[in-house]
Amino acid sequence: MSEASSQGARMPSVSTALSAQLVTILLRELACCQSLLETVEAERHAIKTLAIGDFHPINVRRLAILEQLQSIADARDQAVRQIAAALSWPDSIASLHSLLDRWHGSEATTVRHHHEKLLATAKHVREEIKQNVVLIDGIRGFVEHALTAGATALTDGNAYSRTGKPALTHPLSAVLYQQG
Repeated sequence: MSEASSQGARMPSVSTALSAQLVTILLRELACCQSLLETVEAERHAIKTLAIGDFHPINVRRLAILEQLQSIADARDQAVRQIAAALSWPDSIASLHSLLDRWHGSEATTVRHHHEKLLATAKHVREEIKQNVVLIDGIRGFVEHALTAGATALTDGNAYSRTGKPALTHPLSAVLYQQG
C-alpha cells in the first residue's frame, strides 16, 4: 500500500452530521447563486427593453441575495473549521478548497461534488454578468455619441428647428442639422 493511501486509511472519519451540515450549506449557496442568475437574466431583459424602472427592484433583490451569500459563506467557513478540528488538522485549513485538497473518503467526495457544482454555477453567473456589462457599455456608448453629436450640432451654428429658425434654444429632439 502506498504512503498516500495508507495515510488516507488512517485518517479519522468526519462525523456524518458535520459533512451533512457542509453539504446543506453548499446547497443553500447554490440556490442563492441560481437566484442571483435569475436577477442577472431579469436585468438583461430590462437592459434590452430599456425598462429603467425595473432596475431598482432587481438591484434590491440582488443586494438581498448577496447579503445571504455572505452569511452563507460565513457559515461555510465555520463548518470547514469544525471539520478541520474534527480531523485534528491545523488551523491553517481555513478554506473549503484547502480542506478538500487534504480530505479523502466518501464524505469528502460528496462535499467535493456539491462544491464543483457550486463553482460551475458561480462561473456561469460571472459570465452572464459580463454579457450584461457589454450590453450596458454599448448603450452607454450610443447615448454618449448621440449627446456629443447633438452638442456639436448646437455649437457650430448650422442647427435649425423644424420651423427653420436657428436652434440655439430648442431641445435636441427638435433640431435639424444642415449638411454641406
